[in-house]
Amino acid sequence: MKIFKGHIVTCNQEGAVFQYLVEDEGRIVFVGDDLPGSYGPAPEIIDLGDKALLPAFGDGHIHFSNWALFNSTFDVRGAEKVADIGPMIKEYADREPGIKVLFGFGHSANSVAENRLITRTELDSAVKDRPVYLVCYDGHSAVANTAAIGMIPKEVRLLNGFDLENGQLFHEAFLAATDFISSKVPPLKLLQYMLKGMDTLADYGVGLVHSVEGVGFPRDLDVDLVRYLAKSSQLEFRVYFQTMDVSKALKRKLPRIGGCFACALDGCFGAKDAALLEPYSDDPQNRGILFYSDQQVNSFVTEANRAGLQVQLHCIGDAAVVQAVKAIEAALEDTPRTDHRHTLIHACLIPEQTLERIAELGIIITLQPGFLISPLEPAGYLEELLGERAKDGSPFRKMIDLGILVSGGSDGPVIAPNPIEGIYGACNHEIREQSVTIQEALRMFTYNIACTSFDEHELGSLEKGKVANMVVLNRNPLQLPAQELLQLKVEQLLIKGLEYKKGISLGSALLQGFNKRARVV
Repeated sequence: MKIFKGHIVTCNQEGAVFQYLVEDEGRIVFVGDDLPGSYGPAPEIIDLGDKALLPAFGDGHIHFSNWALFNSTFDVRGAEKVADIGPMIKEYADREPGIKVLFGFGHSANSVAENRLITRTELDSAVKDRPVYLVCYDGHSAVANTAAIGMIPKEVRLLNGFDLENGQLFHEAFLAATDFISSKVPPLKLLQYMLKGMDTLADYGVGLVHSVEGVGFPRDLDVDLVRYLAKSSQLEFRVYFQTMDVSKALKRKLPRIGGCFACALDGCFGAKDAALLEPYSDDPQNRGILFYSDQQVNSFVTEANRAGLQVQLHCIGDAAVVQAVKAIEAALEDTPRTDHRHTLIHACLIPEQTLERIAELGIIITLQPGFLISPLEPAGYLEELLGERAKDGSPFRKMIDLGILVSGGSDGPVIAPNPIEGIYGACNHEIREQSVTIQEALRMFTYNIACTSFDEHELGSLEKGKVANMVVLNRNPLQLPAQELLQLKVEQLLIKGLEYKKGISLGSALLQGFNKRARVV
């Protein structure tokens, strides 16, 4: 039994803050201001002082296996000019002579002085004898060197968005090439990356992980690896299968389906393929791309909804959001469900009428507020692309005021899976009137994420009877101005009342996964 005294920020429906919390055998048995005498003579009381106890954070949308891979390879987000990137890659190549394919992440034309992407020739100058595949910050484009291009099947090179001269991949070519290149990661190496990734998530205070998987591995190996490894993890994983083949989710007895890649209805602003109702302001001939017809999306969502699955759809531009909402509406007309929890991912541009319809249909939106403070896609860049429409992007305040359940995530590896940065971004929106309160932002990364995956009865808030998954912060966020929230630091992650243990070996994880009974995640 443990008794905590101090700032107990519950993140419950009422936003209550109490003085005491009692944990026993991994469950919360009391929360309140007056500690009952039945708990005394008690074990030593843990006095939080200026610190605060909150529910463990969640990440409502992370490409876990991809993020874990890039978290262990090389990241070029710190490059100030194109010439900085080559040495970063070469240093990694020299450090990892046994890695056959060099994966990297974080390149952005917006954050380098030249305002352009690196080219195939420039990558060749850094490393010529091994394939290099550098994914851009947006997760929807990449640059490859000559050796990597030589690996990519001919049929992929014929797809829309393949620029052979510069080695740059966009649109369908990017998705297909990434599927293919990802399959070259050795499974055991990927498992090692995942274990390291779990420890990093714990450092960020993340206890609940909504992992979107399904990126080109043979037999969807990444989906099964994450599910298997989750059995040995102290963290809670909920896997979303990125496929439009409903039978694949049903075969694995998964209650949910969707995400990005195969379930992406459009691209992103960085690659200028987010699907828009009106053309890009700086490119009057371009409205982006809808990857599927309305009929294809409607058929998929209807089939999944009939099967009782929760569906998530990637949609960034307003045309894609409209397509997603119409598909969910048609599916619910076909097979009504009052608690479906179908979810839109990103939903950056939403027409007013569509936003109201989202509320009426009970559709959830999972956002990435950390995007708003990322230097890789600054506000000025979005204004160039969208003009006045940029001011209507990510209307957090409107969503919440309409009663829409809004949860938060990172879209890792696009940004770091640090909920504190997401909470800060939500409270400091570029359009001030779209900012949310600190309490609302905290719930976006705790209770609302649990609610998105039907876990609110066990996780997401500090309430009697729930699992004692908790995080200790250095300060009480409710006592800070919104502009100072980045001062928050995670000091401890508690899972079922016990401190998270880092550094589990691959052998131990595999053994635990083998011995533990499988559970649906």
